[in-house]
Amino acid sequence: MKSKLGIHIGFLACIGFLVAQFGGLIPATLLVGYVLLREENDFLRMSALKAFLIVLAASVLNFLIGVIPDILFELFDWISRIFGANTPFGSLKAIGKIDQIFNFFSWLVTTGKAILLVALAFLACGIKTIKIPFIENLIEKYASKDKE
Repeated sequence: MKSKLGIHIGFLACIGFLVAQFGGLIPATLLVGYVLLREENDFLRMSALKAFLIVLAASVLNFLIGVIPDILFELFDWISRIFGANTPFGSLKAIGKIDQIFNFFSWLVTTGKAILLVALAFLACGIKTIKIPFIENLIEKYASKDKE
């Protein structure tokens, strides 16, 4: 089966996953927009949405992982000032360890996203996929052609 671009559906889905991995959120958004507007193949549409949702979920998780330490540091600093501590919490050595923990979680999310998108890209060449229940449910609920 070929897409409207004349490219095999599996190869175009593979390109979509690789674009999502190496290009980021904006190229993935543009790809999803094209596929949803122009292509009619269900596998290709599902693959593009899956790639977009994986990149979006990883971006949101990394944002939250990056914000949580800042919120905690501000909260502890505020509490220490309430109790009259002369040294703000921000200067304590524990901050480095807390940052390392959250950086590790961010690395896990980024690495997991990369492994998943590359694995999906290889599988897409053979018009196969990995079922990710949460994402599959979102796609079926909100983007299914059966709803129309």
